[in-house]
Amino acid sequence: MLEKLRIPPCGAYCEACKSYGTTCAGCVETNGNPFFLGGMGLDVCPVWQCAEKHEVEHCGNCSDFPCSEFLSWYDPDRGVVTSLRRAGLLALRKRIGEEAWVRWVKEKKIGFGG
Repeated sequence: MLEKLRIPPCGAYCEACKSYGTTCAGCVETNGNPFFLGGMGLDVCPVWQCAEKHEVEHCGNCSDFPCSEFLSWYDPDRGVVTSLRRAGLLALRKRIGEEAWVRWVKEKKIGFGG
């Protein structure tokens, strides 16, 4: 299902990101390796790896959510509030389901969840 919807497990919505489709193919399309990881010395997003390890479609479905891995993954230029924002988006995603969540994000014009 995530392949079809192209939404990563972390709570971000790639299609709302200004880099999506230009400098970045998206997290799902790159198997958790968005373009910005290269500048961080990473091959795969640690949140992506964690979701795979726990076999969940998104972090909100994990019994450990929100874990330290999730909470420590944020844009340092924007602060830890980005992790908290994604946590809220994931709680909603879990409650209303994948397709309804995507519709809601598009309707509300929610930007990049990172």
